[in-house]
Amino acid sequence: MRLAYPVLWSRLGREASQEQTMGTVAALARLGVDVTLILPRGPADRPLDAEAVRAWFGVRGDFGLVQRPSRWAGEHAVRSTLWMRQVLGDPALAGADLVYSRVPVMLAWPGPYPLPFATDLYRPWPDDWPWLRPFVRRTAGRRACLGYVLHSAFAARSYARAGVPEEKLLVAHNGVDPQWLKPRLARAEARAALGLPAARPIAVYAGRINRRKGLDQLLALADLRPETLFLLVGSEGDGAIESDAAPRPNVAIVAWQPPGRLAPYLYAADLLLIPASAAPLERHGTCVLPMKTFFYLAAARPILAPATPDTAELLKDGENALLVPPDRPEAAAAALDRILADAPLAARLAEQAAKTAATLSWDARAERIAAFLAERLAG
Repeated sequence: MRLAYPVLWSRLGREASQEQTMGTVAALARLGVDVTLILPRGPADRPLDAEAVRAWFGVRGDFGLVQRPSRWAGEHAVRSTLWMRQVLGDPALAGADLVYSRVPVMLAWPGPYPLPFATDLYRPWPDDWPWLRPFVRRTAGRRACLGYVLHSAFAARSYARAGVPEEKLLVAHNGVDPQWLKPRLARAEARAALGLPAARPIAVYAGRINRRKGLDQLLALADLRPETLFLLVGSEGDGAIESDAAPRPNVAIVAWQPPGRLAPYLYAADLLLIPASAAPLERHGTCVLPMKTFFYLAAARPILAPATPDTAELLKDGENALLVPPDRPEAAAAALDRILADAPLAARLAEQAAKTAATLSWDARAERIAAFLAERLAG
């Protein structure tokens, strides 16, 4: 199978969307799929090759990469539409079997389809923007549309309600590369390596640090439990959350870490945190089953998370995590206390998290996607 994968970005970044793209692309390449990334290149963009991309994201896989001079890099709707018009006439498509991408404009593509295509999506766009439903339904009904690949069943249900046939929907959860978790470290080893206190309770958040991630709830939790050290790993500068955290002596900000260097911070933790906030899912719509979930599970540490519809697909209260009502820091504090005080509970949560993670790798995702695409192409 030969697959052309256009992206909207022209520069290497730290966004989850880029990480997700490269996790999927590299795993498809390892599976034997012939994948070519197609990137726009603006006048100020430096040249990129596949080796530079592999090194930046810490991925393995023999994919190809081409850059095309373009004015249309970026995720703005008009720019992405014009970029896709350029891509769909690109010579790189000549030998491809299909176009596969995360570009949302393909949900309502207005022009002809030179090749079959499939779209990789994470947001429940038909619920977010109800006016989009007729376009989603019409696009799904076209012969060239192989289907939509969703990161969660929560999002997939939105497309089903919009009228997309079941056979054109695939739920393929994101994953993690097991290589990023090596070497496995005991808690004491990780703390010694990072210069962290050996005996103090430590709770870790690893992800983007900004107000859209619900980190106000995490800071409220820190205020309720001053004896616990809260590590927020993922800072890219002096933002609002960094400013809010500065006067709190039990909150430490750590710079963004590439995937290959993140694991020691997770291993050093007594528990891992997904902020117990409804805002990322309900208000901002940017965190649907967040990527950190998969890294957390694979790290085999207890997880404290909000009871929201997306995380509930993988995180089961009392089994592989403790789930609390969103936006109630007192409930989160009580759950934190349970994990710290009950060693058998913490051990059981960690063990079950590892079992859940066993089937949530990028390679497993690639196998599901490749089988789905092959079946749809054959049909």
